[in-house]
Amino acid sequence: MTKQNPRLIQIALLLVATLGVMSGITVVSSLPLISHTFADIPHIAFLSKMMLTIPSVVIALFSPFAGHIVDRWGRLKPLYTGIALFVLGGSSGFYLHDFYIILAGRSVLGLGVALIMTSSTALIGDYFDEQTRHTFMSRQGMAVALGGILFITAGGVLAQMHWSYPFAIYLLPLLYVPFLLKALYEPAKHTHIADAELESSLLPVYITAFFVMVLFYMLPTQLPYLIVDTLGGEPSSIGFVIATAMLFNALTSMQYARLKKRFDYLQIYAFTFLLFATGVFLIARANSIATLFFATVPMGMAFGLLLVNTNAWFLSKVPPHKRGKASGILTSSLFLGQFSSPLLFEPIVSCYGIQGLFMIIASIALFIAMVLFYFSSSFRYNTP
Repeated sequence: MTKQNPRLIQIALLLVATLGVMSGITVVSSLPLISHTFADIPHIAFLSKMMLTIPSVVIALFSPFAGHIVDRWGRLKPLYTGIALFVLGGSSGFYLHDFYIILAGRSVLGLGVALIMTSSTALIGDYFDEQTRHTFMSRQGMAVALGGILFITAGGVLAQMHWSYPFAIYLLPLLYVPFLLKALYEPAKHTHIADAELESSLLPVYITAFFVMVLFYMLPTQLPYLIVDTLGGEPSSIGFVIATAMLFNALTSMQYARLKKRFDYLQIYAFTFLLFATGVFLIARANSIATLFFATVPMGMAFGLLLVNTNAWFLSKVPPHKRGKASGILTSSLFLGQFSSPLLFEPIVSCYGIQGLFMIIASIALFIAMVLFYFSSSFRYNTP
């Protein structure tokens, strides 16, 4: 890593990484209040949920195009353009009180996130060698998890004052920009080379990213209904349970670089699926809120490794000239998984209930862990 202060570069990219989690969970607490405020709009209960799903759909659809933009125009111009769209679209609910304009603003937010995540992932590959990258991605996983705790808590506090106040959090990146301008530099452009074999070799990464996010979004999409409807908990319990999972997510992410020195990508996946199966099984058998707090420990640890391991595996396989395009497809895979999670699980919930869903997923995760442990001694995903 050259040209700039390495410490400043890492801090800048950690700040950028928090924008992805900020985009989704910040306004969760405002959704019931939005439904009440705009009660005269037909189907407002459904439309208010679109506040969360529309950005995910836009990110999934636009990210591959964002990848081409990043490869063609460099990393920083798309990054700063994305931040501008993020601030403009995300904060629209703070000062514009027309529901449909706010909904359109959420689409603009999605465009911004697509550019931000694609360009920042490419920058990580450009700036760091593989060993430094593993250390950085440990810190990135921690930053994302802690950012999630901060934003969901701040959003809840602000929503109690007024439904529109959480949207003001999207103005925060304006404070990042002067520091980003100082810390980041445009990497040298890379020669574009057609490589069909590379595209096929990355397919397992994209599929893994999709299913990791499908599983990850079980927590915010299914757990609230289990807490309130089945276990008789208060809405405030939802935030505490999810925050506990994200805390252990952060603590475990910090250990990724150490684990990677001893284990390859496949072995780490095997271990994390075993942790995930344990957590999901505990939720399936839970009969109290207290049990859920125990369950979130292995689940948080699993997610702390799953997301970091997927990103690290991806960057180990993609060469510089493909980082923009490939990062766009990876971002698309992640957010398509986020959008698909409740849709894929709804038929199972309808038939077997939420705890039935968790028991089925626990069985599948345990089977996957056993298969991965079996093959991990023969097949290694990490590069020499």
